[in-house]
Amino acid sequence: MPFSGVNPRSAAIFGLIVGAAVAVILMTGVRAEGLNIETTHLVAIGICPPWKPVDTQACRRCVDAIEAALVERLGIDDRNVTTLVNAAATTEGLKAVFAGLSGLGADDRLIIYANMHAGALDPTAEVGPDNDVFVLWTKEKPAAVRFAVAEGDWIMASDFAGWVHALAAGEVIFILDACESGAVTPLFIEAHPLNDATRAEAVIVSAAASQFANFAADRSIALYSQQLAQSIAVGRGTFQQAADLAASQTHTAAIAICDPQKSAILQAGLDPLSCAQQPTTHDPDALLTRIVLHD
Repeated sequence: MPFSGVNPRSAAIFGLIVGAAVAVILMTGVRAEGLNIETTHLVAIGICPPWKPVDTQACRRCVDAIEAALVERLGIDDRNVTTLVNAAATTEGLKAVFAGLSGLGADDRLIIYANMHAGALDPTAEVGPDNDVFVLWTKEKPAAVRFAVAEGDWIMASDFAGWVHALAAGEVIFILDACESGAVTPLFIEAHPLNDATRAEAVIVSAAASQFANFAADRSIALYSQQLAQSIAVGRGTFQQAADLAASQTHTAAIAICDPQKSAILQAGLDPLSCAQQPTTHDPDALLTRIVLHD
């Protein structure tokens, strides 16, 4: 029985309009949440080399916190979670993981979270898509950045992005908590030659291209990872709302963490604003706004 007061002819016209709108959405590659995606996969990477003046277990804490929050709030099956921490996170370890993901298809969503050190290959040039290196695990500090890349111990961010683009997942979200992480954003969307313009992709970075990523006040965990995990774990609404809250809380906390360091930052010849960490999200397909956190 039709609802009282609804004209059947109007209802039919409305149905045609809705159907046409859905068709347009599908043809343009913009996907509604749950329309195509059946399985979410998570790869969580944490790399704190022993030669860095940082607790090597800080990366384990970051990975554990992010994994726990995402698995719970997005309903990710433990069988679809891959963890690479410290000694496991070498070039060969990463290649093996990506090889294992080669069977992903259009109904799979892939979330990659990485907490690592990063920086310019050429320190005399501005860090950017073609001048950014991901520091992978090595027991000893390499003699030089170029040597580490040439020998395959570390990798260019563009190479890592190429591995991501080569996968056939229907949706990809890349979360990077690293110094100057904003510099690599274009690589994971439109700037890479292997980019698939029809695939929904989002990038979340912990700092601008000119900023370093802070640790929490007690130095036990990366500040942004801490805030993002908390926002996802207790937030209500969408993934985008959780990311926005984490960005705001990280920036606020960074001010208090950086204030006591201003003199040291200036003495090192750095811009004090390099410590004013501001995470950002680039999501041209509005992917994150369509992913609702489960109650």
